[in-house]
Amino acid sequence: MKRHDQEGIALLFVLLIAIVVLGAIGVTVSQTMSAHRFSSITVDRTQLNEVCQAGIDLGIERIWHQYIVGNGNTTGNLASYLVFIDDIVPNNEDLNGNGQQDENEHDFNGDGDFDSNDPVELVSDTDPYELDSGGVIEKLVLARTDDVTGTTLTLTVTGVVGDQTRSGSQTMRISGAPFAGFAFAVLANNINCILCHAEFQSLDVYRNADTELYGSFDRIKVASLESLMIRTSEDIDSHTAGTVYTRGEVYNQAGTQFTSSTLASSTLKSYAFSSDDGKITQDGSTGEMAEVSLDVAGTDSEGLLDQFANLYLNYPEDSDLMTDGELPTSFPAPYPDDDEDRYVDDSEFAQIVNSAGGTITSGVAYGVPDGTTYSGTSLPTASNSALAGLADGSYDGNVILVGTENDPITIDGKVAIDGDLVVSGFVKGKGQLQVRGNVYVVGDVTYADASGEFGVASDGTTNALAVSAGGSILMGDYLTIRAKENEGYRSSSNSASKFIDTRSETNIVTCSDGTTKDIGYFAEGVSDPGWSMTTSTTSTTTVGFGPWKRTITTTSTTGEDMCSFTTSELMLFNAMEHERAAADSSYTPRYYRIRPTQPIYEYTGAGEHTTSYDCTDVSIITDLSSATILDLSPDDYWISEDQLRQIWWDDEMTRPDSGRPFQFDGLLYSNNCIFGLTRSKDRHKSNTYGQMTIRGAIVAADLGMLVPGKDFSTVRDALCLYYDKRVADFLTVEDTTEVVFTRLTYMDEG
Repeated sequence: MKRHDQEGIALLFVLLIAIVVLGAIGVTVSQTMSAHRFSSITVDRTQLNEVCQAGIDLGIERIWHQYIVGNGNTTGNLASYLVFIDDIVPNNEDLNGNGQQDENEHDFNGDGDFDSNDPVELVSDTDPYELDSGGVIEKLVLARTDDVTGTTLTLTVTGVVGDQTRSGSQTMRISGAPFAGFAFAVLANNINCILCHAEFQSLDVYRNADTELYGSFDRIKVASLESLMIRTSEDIDSHTAGTVYTRGEVYNQAGTQFTSSTLASSTLKSYAFSSDDGKITQDGSTGEMAEVSLDVAGTDSEGLLDQFANLYLNYPEDSDLMTDGELPTSFPAPYPDDDEDRYVDDSEFAQIVNSAGGTITSGVAYGVPDGTTYSGTSLPTASNSALAGLADGSYDGNVILVGTENDPITIDGKVAIDGDLVVSGFVKGKGQLQVRGNVYVVGDVTYADASGEFGVASDGTTNALAVSAGGSILMGDYLTIRAKENEGYRSSSNSASKFIDTRSETNIVTCSDGTTKDIGYFAEGVSDPGWSMTTSTTSTTTVGFGPWKRTITTTSTTGEDMCSFTTSELMLFNAMEHERAAADSSYTPRYYRIRPTQPIYEYTGAGEHTTSYDCTDVSIITDLSSATILDLSPDDYWISEDQLRQIWWDDEMTRPDSGRPFQFDGLLYSNNCIFGLTRSKDRHKSNTYGQMTIRGAIVAADLGMLVPGKDFSTVRDALCLYYDKRVADFLTVEDTTEVVFTRLTYMDEG
């Protein structure tokens, strides 16, 4: 019995062990099968992803690589690509595919039509594309939506592996080459007068009061693509809180080239920043920045430029060699320039008008249609029908915009003005003023910000303005000459009393030669005449005595040959364009003049510039057959130069004796010229005190700025430019003469 009991217990243990072993085997088998299934799923998913990517690559081969091959293994302009893609897929602006134009859908490419077309199947499920791996591209669909400077293409693919299906979509943009110039506080081909009494720094550094943030702000960048001129006289003192780049040479006002050592000892200085990450160095308790000399960037063992230097000379054009970031090589037109004539044609700007879609809903908006003239003697105080047009995104004609604190110019999105723009006052909202012609900034243009804020209105609205011009941008009085000429004008003993008085309508002074002149703001000859102006005076005198007594008539001729600062700069720009045209017969030169009745002048002297038309180094360019000519005067004089001068006078009269700098908030861009001028207090009596404050950025091919400061006896900051890093997102400019391919977003749709 006992043995039987023991055998029974043993059998029970055996059974228990058998159950445990079998359970373990079952778990192992289950785990193995699960692992196999998981592995199979993973493999299938990987294969599916590869199939989807293969489908995308197949589509890219069709829409891009075939274009490259068909274009001689190179890229052309945007127009050439649109011709190519038209044979593959039509444009579609009906984003939700409901067959009608909804509120958020626009004529994105500005062709005047709202295109509603279906996508195209490059691969269909009735004729799938089998891969060598065994996967199948079941469907590949291509959709296209054009805008003014490019097209956005979306490839949607469906892949199959075994019994599993997966989809994905890839968005691509094929467009003009993006312009990287808005990463710079100042960017121009040539920079001269603004580096005399200037302070360039980050707006974030300037406004920050949080000690914990000291040392956390990025440097700024200032660049010239051709030449940089630094004065060495008149108590020059300029600082850049960052890096200065140039691709040309650096000169002083006499045309003498700087060396590395003379640059380091010059009055153009930098503020220190980290050589590791470019962050501005600040004192931990005061936030003060440390002044340092400009030192030319060194090179590493491979001959590449060191990163985070404060001065680069002859910065390379090859993007692979731009070790300190991208510096553009040119200034693209802000609007399509399909014929590349450097002029905004009707059909080209029509694309901007049709695709605008923004609004201006408040402020004074006064329109002056083509063929009519403005009748006011000052800025308008009430809107006309132009406000309704601008509320729909555009105006066909010239526009005057005026904003006050209580009624600011309120903008949202892109607004197109098919003419010139005169603008002054407060601005609210985030938007772009896209102007076909010239822009005249006739007074301060500042954000309607909440107290103590920047870029934010009291109701929380973001304030961010970009102004682009197909013509030129002129800030302030660009017409008034520096002084009335007299016998001793160019002598060292000449007194400042001969300089034009910007705050007196008339001001009669006695010159060194005993003659009197009216140097008041509205005196005859104060506005740049555009040529050497001569005046003939006839007088009758009795001479002799007795039988020899007789009356004679004499005629004397005097000249007023002074030109404005604007003209002196235009002469320099024209000379450079003339030189390029002489060297390359296929080049289209772009020349400037004050007004249509003026010749095209150039200055080829060795000095900084001229102040008069009768200078021996001033000549007239006569070969204009292939040239584009841009006038600074309003188109067809819809507003006269006399009216502009009255408006500038009115603005000067608003400035208190304590002084108020000319101010502008936002981004200014032109692929032509930007002029900014203020007048000194000591010489010209201006209550701007010869100062200008810009919170944003200035980017232009040709930049002429005269901001001298209050007087000429002390070191001074006259131009204060605080770079607002937000401007990089204010405006998108692409060079449509060179088309590029960019992958955007890939979405795995499962």
